[in-house]
Amino acid sequence: MKKKLVSLLLCMALLCAALPALADLDAAFEAGTLKLAEADNPFTPAAADFELTEDMLAAVKELSPETDVPAMVEEALKAGPPTVLSLAPSGNAAILELAGYGVCFSEGKYHVIWPGATRGVEDTYGNRKDFFTRFAGKYRTSFDDYSGVIWSPDGRYVAVSNQYVLFGSAKLGILAPMVIDVSTGETILLEAIPTAEKGIRHSISAACFSRDGRYLYYIIYGRFEDGRIRLCRCDLATGETEILLKSDERAFVPPLRELADGSLLLSDNNQTKLAEFGSVYRFAEKDGEWTLGHIEGTATVRYISPSRLFYSEKSGFAVALDSTLLIDRYSFQLFRPEEDFAGFDRILCLSEEKDEVVSLTGAEWEAAVNAALEVPCDEDPRPRSFTYAQLPYRGIEYAVMSPDGNYLLAVTKSTTGPKPDITRDVLLIRLSDLAVRKVEGPDAMSIVLGAQLNWRRAIEWNTDTLVIVTAAGADNYQVGTYQFE
Repeated sequence: MKKKLVSLLLCMALLCAALPALADLDAAFEAGTLKLAEADNPFTPAAADFELTEDMLAAVKELSPETDVPAMVEEALKAGPPTVLSLAPSGNAAILELAGYGVCFSEGKYHVIWPGATRGVEDTYGNRKDFFTRFAGKYRTSFDDYSGVIWSPDGRYVAVSNQYVLFGSAKLGILAPMVIDVSTGETILLEAIPTAEKGIRHSISAACFSRDGRYLYYIIYGRFEDGRIRLCRCDLATGETEILLKSDERAFVPPLRELADGSLLLSDNNQTKLAEFGSVYRFAEKDGEWTLGHIEGTATVRYISPSRLFYSEKSGFAVALDSTLLIDRYSFQLFRPEEDFAGFDRILCLSEEKDEVVSLTGAEWEAAVNAALEVPCDEDPRPRSFTYAQLPYRGIEYAVMSPDGNYLLAVTKSTTGPKPDITRDVLLIRLSDLAVRKVEGPDAMSIVLGAQLNWRRAIEWNTDTLVIVTAAGADNYQVGTYQFE
């Protein structure tokens, strides 16, 4: 009993640190002594710590008669403690993986993720079974998206989105709009979607909860008779879902972010338009009508397209990582959406020679890119041939914003020569003054990035504990927890 109490207290201590120790982090940043150290995993449940309700057992039995949940839990626990996949920003919940199976931790209790039968819409097309059977034994894959795990403000619900089920991923198939009630582990279907077997291939690609937690906004991308995307909103209290907007625009790249005025931001990562200035989509409501438009920069810049978008309501900062020339990200933009998008007209890069941010105008950026092109942009509007050594900036392979929105943690790449030797660094950028510090800790070369090992969510930073995916070979990767010392 004493051991269980200690374990529970450790879990709650890990979760309750919903914001980093900012004074300590700020002091370490000023001193230039930043280090990420491995944190202990406090989640060590026994079989008796799992709540296995009759409703859950009956629902699993209906979809998968051969599955014996109590025996599955007992067997899974023999493989060791669960892996931490995500910690709620609210500090009261977590998503775990136990021998491939999804587990929720909330208020000191463990729940196996299961396909709910009594809540949500009627499962007309078998979406519940599709989700349960496809992801059973590999729940980590269900959160394999740049959006990561999408939490409601109170930590009760998690939304699942994955744009990559749309593109040649037959093993995943259709992913319908669902939320997981973390307090019970129940998966709730919000909208029934025809499966791929019926000739339609589309999926929820981006989602976010409203600030008050009442709604889940989500985008379904596919091939509809009346457009390519649908922006939908589900009232979590009533279960009612409405279509807010239909469009032919390719506005589907996650993540989706809500501003204070209720409008929604989304990257315009249309790689067919890299010869133009990239922008950010904005969904906005006026007099009951929703519209989709662009936030245009004041500079005219070619070969840049915002591909990943971060926004913090705490600091007011937004960061857009930019795709460049269909190859890598070498720039980003820092702006304030609530202040008429101030700063969006500047292009920011990380110097190759020293740890500092370089601010460029549109003309300066184009001059640097032109020097790195084997085919001048005036001759070919969409060049793909690129000389790494001539661009004096580091590639930004991955980035994540701190919980308070004042820092950007970036995994950067330096290259030399036509066939570059690659070195990586982990850098912390303070957004208020763009000061940069190097971060010691896990080997940057071991952090799993891009499509490597089919994992795209390399780092999560929701609390003072970071979740980082590392690899020591093609078949040996692990998810670990880290904290700044």
